[in-house]
Parts: sequence; C-alpha cells; structure tokens
Amino acid sequence: MEPLATLLERERELAELRTALSDARQGRGRLVLAEGTAGLGKTSLLRTAADIAVGSGVACLRARANELERDFAYGCVRQLLEPAVAKASEPERERLFEGAASIARPLLAATERAPATAPADYTVSMLHGLYWLLNNLATESPLLLCIDDLHWSDRESLQFLNYLAPRLDGLALAVFASARTPDRAASDLARLAAAPETRLLRLEPLSIDATATLCAQVLGTVPTRDFAAACRTATGGNPFYLKALLREARERGLPLDAAGAARVRRLGPATVARAVLVRLADAPDAATALVRAGAVLGDGASISEAAQLADLSHADAAHAADLLTTLGIFAPAETVEFAHPIVREAVYAAIAPQERMRMHAYAAAILDGGGASGERVAAQIAESAPIGEPGRVVLLRQVAAAALARGAPGAAVAWLRRALTEPPPPVALAEVLLELGTAELRLAMPEAVEHLAAAIESSAPPALLAQAVRQLANALSLSGSADRAVQAIESAIAVVEADDRELALQLEAELAAKAQQASLAARASAAQRLARHEQLTGATPAERLVLASLAFERARASESARAAVMHIERALADGRLLREQDYDVVGPFYALVIGLLDTDALDLADRCLDEALVDARARASVPAIAFLVAHRGWFAWRRGSVAQAEADARTALELLAAHDIHLGQRFALALLVETLIEGGSIDAAERALAESGLGAEIPPGLAHNHLLQARGLLRLQQGRTQAGLDDLLEFGRRDELWGGANPLASRWRALACPALAATGDAAGARRLSALDLERARRWGAASGVGIALRAGALLEGGDECIARLREAVDVLRDSPARLEYARTLVELGAALRRANRRVDARGVLHEGLAVARQCNAVALAERSRTEIRAAGGRTSDPAGTGVERLTVAERRVAELAARGYSNPRIAQALFVTRKTVETHLGHIYDKLEITGRGELARALADQVTRVVR
Repeated sequence: MEPLATLLERERELAELRTALSDARQGRGRLVLAEGTAGLGKTSLLRTAADIAVGSGVACLRARANELERDFAYGCVRQLLEPAVAKASEPERERLFEGAASIARPLLAATERAPATAPADYTVSMLHGLYWLLNNLATESPLLLCIDDLHWSDRESLQFLNYLAPRLDGLALAVFASARTPDRAASDLARLAAAPETRLLRLEPLSIDATATLCAQVLGTVPTRDFAAACRTATGGNPFYLKALLREARERGLPLDAAGAARVRRLGPATVARAVLVRLADAPDAATALVRAGAVLGDGASISEAAQLADLSHADAAHAADLLTTLGIFAPAETVEFAHPIVREAVYAAIAPQERMRMHAYAAAILDGGGASGERVAAQIAESAPIGEPGRVVLLRQVAAAALARGAPGAAVAWLRRALTEPPPPVALAEVLLELGTAELRLAMPEAVEHLAAAIESSAPPALLAQAVRQLANALSLSGSADRAVQAIESAIAVVEADDRELALQLEAELAAKAQQASLAARASAAQRLARHEQLTGATPAERLVLASLAFERARASESARAAVMHIERALADGRLLREQDYDVVGPFYALVIGLLDTDALDLADRCLDEALVDARARASVPAIAFLVAHRGWFAWRRGSVAQAEADARTALELLAAHDIHLGQRFALALLVETLIEGGSIDAAERALAESGLGAEIPPGLAHNHLLQARGLLRLQQGRTQAGLDDLLEFGRRDELWGGANPLASRWRALACPALAATGDAAGARRLSALDLERARRWGAASGVGIALRAGALLEGGDECIARLREAVDVLRDSPARLEYARTLVELGAALRRANRRVDARGVLHEGLAVARQCNAVALAERSRTEIRAAGGRTSDPAGTGVERLTVAERRVAELAARGYSNPRIAQALFVTRKTVETHLGHIYDKLEITGRGELARALADQVTRVVR
C-alpha cells in the first residue's frame, strides 16, 4: 500500500472515494473517475482507496488496462470478473449466473464456450448479462471495481462502464477508475467522464509546499524554498517526475540550496524520463535486455517469456529482474510489471522501430510456442511487420471470430484489418473481406460497403457470395442506397441460381425486403420477380420465405381485409416462418405483422408477437425485444388499450436509446406521441417529440411515416391546423407511394377532413370523406368503416350527423377497436346534446365515458364528462381510484409482482434496475392502500390488463 503520507494534497480525492464506498455499502452505487496527466498519482490513489475498501469489508476486484491489450474483447471486464468466477464453487457459480447473468457465462467461465456465431445484437445482450452478474455478486457483500489506466481499455469494457453508470443506484457497488485526460472527442471514455452519474476528480500538480514535503521525505533533509520551487518548475509538480528527479539529485549529490536549485532548473520532465535510460546504461547487459523484452511483451508477461525474448537463462533473468526492481524500473511482482507506464514508454520508445517490429515477431513465436492465448499472440503480430504468412492470417481470423462471438465487433475489426494487411493468400481473401465487412457493418462503419463489395468481386463461391451480398445490401440500405442494394442482389442471383436454387430463393426474398425501402421502379421490378414464384409449394425454408414475401405484396395490394389476412396466414405457415427466420431487425416477419396491423385480425397478430417475444426474451435479445414490444404497442393502440400502448412505447424507446439502436426509434416515438395525446398530455407529447430530435425532419420510409402522422395529429391538437394538415397530406402522399390500400393505415383522411373544413375547404373535406368511406367499405374491416363514418358525420349537422354516428356506433360495437368505439359514442352523445335530446345524450355519454376509462383514454374521458355536465348530468371523480391511479410504469410492475415475479426478475423482464422496481412497488402499495405483494392480485383482479406479458 502506498503510505498515506506520500499521497500529498489528495485529501479531497480520498474523502470523495471514502464517501463513495460508504454510499455503496448502503446500496447507493457510485462511479468515480480520477483523471489527469501521466504521473500525477492516479495509480497510487486507486491503490490506496482499494486498500481502504478491503479494510472496511468491501470486496475488491481489480484490473489494469494495457496498451497491448486494447483489442482484447472485454479485456478489462475479464480481468475484473474472471478471478471471482474462477474461485467460486459450483453452487456459488450457478447463483452468480442466475437469470439474465447467464448471458455472460461464456465470456467468463473457463468451461463455457461462446457460440460459434453470435447474432448482431449480441453486444447489447452481453452488456445486460454483465450488469446482472454484478447484481448477483453485489448481493453477497458490497463490491468495489477498481480499474487503472482506463485510457488504454478495450472498447467493449468502456461500453459496459457507460451502460453500468446510470444503473448503479440501488447496487452495493462502487466503481473507481483512473485515466489520463482524454481527447475531448466523442470517445467512450470522454462520454463516461461527462456522464451525469460520474464523479470526476481532476488531479492537480503538487504545490511548492507539497513539493518541499516530498523532497524532505525522499532526501531526508528539508530543502530551501528556492530548491523546492526549482523542483516544482522542472517537473510541473508531477509526483512521478518529481520522485525521479529527486532520485537523480540524490545520486548526483546536489545541494538543497540556491546552487542546487540552479542545476535543477536545467532539468525538465523529458530529462527526468530519460534518467531511466541513464540508470539502465550503468546496469549489466542482462538487465538492459530483460527490460527491453519486458517493454515489448508488456505488463503481465512471465519472467520466463521475457527471458526467452532477451535470450537469457532463467537464472540470469531472475537476477536481472531483482536488479531492475531495486533501480525502481520494475515494480515488485512475480511477473514483469513496470513501476509506472511512463517507464515502459521511455524504454519502448528507445528501441529502434525496425528492431521493435523484429522483437514483436519473435515474441509472437515465443508466446505461440508456449501455449499463450490467441489474443496475446495476435497482439504481438499486430505490432510486427506484415510478411504474408498464412498462419498469422488464420490466427488473426480465429481471434476475430472469438471477439465476435463475445459480442465485440470493434475488436474483431481491428484483428481483421491487420489480417488484411498481412495479406491473406488469394484463396482466403474473399473470406477475410467478408468477415471484416460484416464486423464493420455491426458498427455501422462506412468502410463495410467497400470491403463487402471487394469480397463479392473476389470470385467467391456461391455460398460466400450470397452471404456477402446480403451483408452488402444491409450496409447499402443503412446508408440510404436501397436501389444499389437491390441491384447488388439481382446480380448475385444471376450467378448463384445455376448452382444453388435454395440460396437463390433466399436472395429473392432478401431482394423483396430491400425493395420496400427503394424507389418505385425497384419495387415494381421486385414485385414482378416475386410473381414468377407463385407456383412454389413452400416445401423448403427458402420457398416459404419467398412465399411470405409474395404474400405481403398481395396483402398490401389487396382491397379486402379478409383476403389480406388469408395471404398473411398462409405466409406464416402455422408458425414455421417465425421458427425458421431471424426477426431481430427486419424482414418478412415484420412486414407481415405490419400488414396485420391494418386489419381487424388482432388476435392473430397477438399470437405471433407473443411467440416471438418468448424467444427474444429467452435470448435476451434487446433489439428483438424492443422491436417486438413496439409492434405489440401498436396493436394495443388499435384495440384501445392506451395504458399498454404507452407502456410498450416507453419500453421500446428506453431499450433502443439505452443501447444506442437508432432503427425503430421513430416507429416507437410515433406510438408514444399518440398515446400521450390520448392521455391528455399534449405538452408531454411535444416534449417527447422535441427532446428526441427525431421530429424536426422525418425521412420517407415505412417505419418513419407513422411519426409524420403522429406529428400531424399533435399539431391539430395544439391548434396549429394548417401545420397539422400539411403533415397529414404529406403522410397521405407517401402512403400512396408505398401502396397503402386500406383505411386503417390511411386514418389520415379521417383526421384531415375536419382540418380541411376548418381551413375553409368544406367541399374538399367532403370529397376526401367520401373517398375514405368508399375505400373502407371495399376493404371491409369494421374499424375502418366506423372511423370513416364518424369522420363524414362530423362534416354534417342535425339529424344527418346523428344518423351517421349511430351507424358508426353499430359498426364499431363488435369490432376490436374499443377506443374508436368510445370516441364515436362521445361524438354521438355530443350531437344529441346539441340537438337538445339531453336524456338520450346522457345515456350515450355515460357509456362512452365507461369505455374511455377502460381504455385509459384520459382526454376522451374528460371530454365526455364535460358533455355530460353540459347535458345536465353528473360524473364521478376524474382522478379515479385504486388501479386507475397507477402510472403506466407502475402498472407494468404491479402486473408482474402479482404473478409472483421477484424484484430481480421484474427488473430483468422490464430492463430496469432493481431500485426502480422497489420504488414503483412503494408507490403501488400507497395508491392501492395495501401492505404488500400478497394483496396485489386481489387489488388488480377487477382490472386485469395486458400491460406486460
């Protein structure tokens, strides 16, 4: 332990660390980052804090990032957690990996294997698993994670710390880390330093007084103030440089007066750093050779490995290591460990570049022959000169594949780029390019297009060509070049279909999916291609995939809801499509589900989404869960379950934002905006739109257009009639371009009719209403007919309005669209009230109020109360009682708790922290006036919802 006396002027920092430890012991996790230039004492501060923690009964897990290990996937995390997992007994290990923590098991348990291939979303799943592993570790005893030299950390570990920081509250866990002052670019480290949850300690240089104290401690004599000031000037108050300078001063016998001060002023930090090399110059050759070998191998190398690289016997190397420790170059340790990174940097920089590369190549051979991990060998290869060695390429690809399997595409990219520069032999070039482009695509790197295109041009065999073109099409679509994606797939099909029919059919389905995002010409061409395959029987997975794509096209082009549902049911093939296809991001599954959104076959959609969610939760696939929950929310909205729809919208947005997933955010945000409007929270809807940054400019696209309609509705509610109408008309224009043929997707007409009338175009409003009703009757879904009837009725007056509204009520009564039914009842009641038929109005309005409250449609319920009072009636307490007082989030927690879920299980299911669950339960008990979990089921029994499945 660093003596507290040498931690000069660090009392404030130590107090902060002690406070963080105290908070962690009480379940208020904290993250503290000590930041400063090299040599300011960050390592000493962390070492002291760790010793304080251990002394107070807090378990401490430590890691130190290493420059040579920056591409080790989850390297720092593995340093922290592997020892704790390794020493656990089998029963303890099972408890540690309980629940969502099991996702992290292949990363940390030596007996576990990571999957040979991992889904594209495995990174975010791994973050979730690691978080819950720490939850399980921290339940045993308070825990400290201590990480030094974070500026050299691997990307994945930094991503995890950024994921962990906002989730620490509620955990008996503290994180102490040190880093050099980072480049203020948008790096993961800079993001962590700027996070609101991070307590940032910026270490300052020592003052003249502290410098004088350190001089006295090292030299044994109190110096003059002039000498202390000269020392501070020469070293900038940097404790490491200051100690090195004082060691130099002692060896040179400098006087501690004005004369000594004058000589000190001629020194500086660079001179002090070179003093290491000066001390080495006087050391035996064996010590110099060993320290150079240690600088190449990096901290943690064994003395035996360093001895081989230095061409020394083990005995000579051990003797040299002892001498280097005495000289203050090595730290006391069983392995090679430099006293400070600055020392290693000075030694490493003194080795000529060509010699360094030669030594790294030799080090790679030594480590490989000694059975070292592939990552350690690859790290040495990466620093050596390329020589076109096939064995190196094989190793680098293996290490990259392991990184991908751990959910670390950034590390895989680094290893594969090095493999490409080796370069690989011609027979392996296409495979390396494909692997590199795929890894880059996971990180949305623009270079993915170049490398995947090069893989396709490398005379790849059919299977590899198909895989490469799929990835290239994804990359092109993400970059907004969907037409190019379609062209690339078409070219590949022409090559593949002669050799592999199944593969060619898979590409046909892929082409159809990409065409949905492309131009009208590309979509028309894709539709014609699909039509060639209408005779397929669905005998193979690829045939079923093509038929699913064909079914979507037919459903979208159909003018009958019943026919559309038949096409979609046939494509789903009794669930086989779900089981055979990857629905984590996009594809026929989502297209078909969106198709069902525009019919009244909501039960079929529910079954599909339920089955998909079961699988997604089992895999802890965050993107899949987010996308599926967002879709489920839209179906809840169609039913009129406003609370569930809002809950699902918030869950999806939270998951997508927390995991930096941009795809699908506008789709979920549109749902949130509409539910907030219906909940009477117009200001909250505007805030959600503004704070997201997604509503200012809404690009065309099936997933984006919903937000345009939601924004239009919001503008109308705000009284900005023309702006709202413009949004709805633009939505309609896009809807026509995308082939929308049914009234539910085209609800914009019903919304636009009163807006047109309000702007003075009554004739245009009636024409639009007539068109809407004609299309709705042709489509045949009761929901669409009822909505269109209501919109047309509101353009009329008197008995005609009442008659049309009664017809709309009759149509909607047995439809699944309960909110639309409630809305139409209220409109009918209001029309009756205006016609002075007050008794009839009150009956209809009370029924509308009851249905609106069942739907949690606050705005509609309030309007119905206003109308009831205007009709001479009375209403109940608008705030409601019991379950009605629960917020959306509280309802989700209450439902799961009533089913017997534990707090950790609820937190894992909802992707929130345990502290959040505890807080919600406290509010739930207060609002329901119950004392605990045992009474929840009874309290909810009368208002069972489907907020969370």
